[in-house]
Amino acid sequence: MESGPGPGPSADTVREGLLWIAEDFGLIVSTAQASELGAPTRGTRWTNRQLLFHMVLGQNIVLTSIPLFGAFSRLPPGASRVWSAVLEACTGPYDWVNWAGAVAGARVLGVDAMGRMMDRTTGAILHWYDRADPEDLARGMSVPPSWDPYFSDWMDRRAILKWAPKHYRHHRAQLTLSTLPG
Repeated sequence: MESGPGPGPSADTVREGLLWIAEDFGLIVSTAQASELGAPTRGTRWTNRQLLFHMVLGQNIVLTSIPLFGAFSRLPPGASRVWSAVLEACTGPYDWVNWAGAVAGARVLGVDAMGRMMDRTTGAILHWYDRADPEDLARGMSVPPSWDPYFSDWMDRRAILKWAPKHYRHHRAQLTLSTLPG
């Protein structure tokens, strides 16, 4: 599912992927027709507005993962395996919270605010990334692979940064906005 819109060739595909998300999202929310935001999406129970909020949350997951992966990487490996197993066991409630969170968030935030949130979150991720060294990027932990089709059993920070454009592209393809670029 990595085909389709996304960053072009570059010396730093991680950085370019993150920048592309923010730029593309900004274009989507600035051109979206208000009459289409409540329309259903392809293959989800969300409306376009709710899915846009979920896409912003994806970027927030990346930002939250940076310190979380760092903390778990300093613990014995069994700690993150146990934590991942607990999260895996909670997949049903997680799926409901994931759905309901986007429904609620889309009611609270307008698309302009979602755009600003995406910009701030991406800026914070890039601020960290631009200062990270290879050891920082290699810190990781076990994650619940059933929570996302692009998760693996264990991911480091570089992998979660590369996950962001995959998650974004996946959901971008589900939007039904007539003004969707590209």
